[in-house]
Amino acid sequence: MLKERAVVISYQAGIAKVKCQSQTACGSCAAKSTCGSAALAELNGTDRAHFFDVETITPVKAGQIIEIGLMERSLIFSSLLAYFFPLLTLLLSTLIADQFFQAELWQGIFIVFCTALAFAIVHLVSKSWHKKASYRPIFLRVLQ
Repeated sequence: MLKERAVVISYQAGIAKVKCQSQTACGSCAAKSTCGSAALAELNGTDRAHFFDVETITPVKAGQIIEIGLMERSLIFSSLLAYFFPLLTLLLSTLIADQFFQAELWQGIFIVFCTALAFAIVHLVSKSWHKKASYRPIFLRVLQ
């Protein structure tokens, strides 16, 4: 299980709204001042917060730090859906377009259409997965 610290924003009726900060390895390294990756990470900004609703039977207060978790399986399947499926669609549509269309313009239109369709499918599937309990973060414990 992947674990992360989160700050409670509010708590009502068993649902805690929490905020997690994105963390990178850039910032703790001794070579940060001369590293190109650290410079790129700073371009994204340091206040990248993510907000979640987490179910809990333990009453928590605003400002408390809690630990939330996400199953690795959920992260792996989400990554496959978001990255591998569109890439696979792009490659397959390129092979199919090469076989069925002679003009490069039609090949390009077909490839763009299939890739856009793949991203629409990713969006719909991710919305349905968002409703499943196994794809939502769970409350583990109160830290502070």
